[in-house]
Amino acid sequence: MRKTQTLLMERVMDETRLAVIEDGQLAELYVQRPGMENLSGNIYLGRVERVLPGMNAAFVELGLDKSGYLSAGDIAVGMGDKALAAALDSRQVEKLARPGQSVLTQVVKSQPGGKGPRLSGHVTLPGRLMVLLCGVRYVGVSRKIGNASERERLRGIGLMLMGDSDAGMILRTAADSASDEALRGEYEGLCAWWHSLKTRAEHGVAPKLLHDDNALTLRAVRDRLGEHVDALWVDGEALYGEVREQAKAMAPEWIGKIKLHGGEMPLFDLYRVDAQADKALQKYVWLKSGGSLVIEETEALTVVDVNTGKNVGKRDAEETVFKNNCEAARELMRQLRLRDVGGIVVVDFIDMKSEEHNQALLDLLQDLAKDDANRVNVVGLTGLGLVEMTRKKERQSLSRQLLHTCSDCGGNGTVPSHETTARRAVREIARRRRMGD
Repeated sequence: MRKTQTLLMERVMDETRLAVIEDGQLAELYVQRPGMENLSGNIYLGRVERVLPGMNAAFVELGLDKSGYLSAGDIAVGMGDKALAAALDSRQVEKLARPGQSVLTQVVKSQPGGKGPRLSGHVTLPGRLMVLLCGVRYVGVSRKIGNASERERLRGIGLMLMGDSDAGMILRTAADSASDEALRGEYEGLCAWWHSLKTRAEHGVAPKLLHDDNALTLRAVRDRLGEHVDALWVDGEALYGEVREQAKAMAPEWIGKIKLHGGEMPLFDLYRVDAQADKALQKYVWLKSGGSLVIEETEALTVVDVNTGKNVGKRDAEETVFKNNCEAARELMRQLRLRDVGGIVVVDFIDMKSEEHNQALLDLLQDLAKDDANRVNVVGLTGLGLVEMTRKKERQSLSRQLLHTCSDCGGNGTVPSHETTARRAVREIARRRRMGD
């Protein structure tokens, strides 16, 4: 059962923030400010800049600092260029794209480290109840809808709505128990939006942004507001008006849950959001038992080490270790959401001899992953006893958004010790004396 959430939203100058509160704790934090916009979901009319047969991909100019990367398998064909459609089966990029060609693309992944975004020509348009699959005849239902009869009902409605059109859909968790009229209305609205985008692309000049999918007011209403939310509190009348306008268009049935915060204390101070966010940016996370998590993000993956600390138990060492690992697992899954960590995650839990305990720990991680809106895949234990998992990466992690590299250590987290610095100075003096400087 999904936890009840309270949503908080504020705008200070040109920075907008959305916080998700669960059980009185900060569960997720989203920040939008100029210069650090998330590109995922944005739709562009791009212009092919370079075709690279050796990589079977093309670089596409989007009007940004970095060109986007479009692999041959992600190129949509048959949309206004029939000559290229004949080369679909070969999937050779030089037959699917050419320099100067205009392509309708969507950002599927914002790349870290200053790399250009990953693109796809297969556009999807998210609504509150469904995601429209443009040009794909397929009907799917969110795996989080567990009731078999409800899944069958939704699939039947989806097939009826799709009919002979070329636009399928994936019905989201919010579609659970939705009426036929609500589903039809959203499907028709998304199809009209898709036709409008195609028309603008056909008559537009590349590069051009056709749709910005990352306004926090849009995401708060479309992706967050629903039955499991007790309230969306907004600090500031202007922002409150924006959020209500979005709700009128996308979720009129939930507009009563949007409330204006009028207290003297700022909304985010009332819920101690900044204090909790600051802890999420630290390397060490302390557990109530006295143990700790050590979380380190690298370019390739995120590594987590679990330490027992003071909690060594009194009688059964194996049972104590199991309880420590379970506590660490709960905090770990919370931290992954809060820090918005994506990609590969490797966890070094405290070693356990019992296979039953190891399986129980993996089952707990699987169960905790259900609370995460991002897809989490718990792969299992490696030969070295490490837990491998992946979490879908949709944007840069919170630390990469809010922190910058230290000018002294260059991001290493360490600087030369005093003794090392002194000995370097002595060697330099000796070198200069020997050279007669």
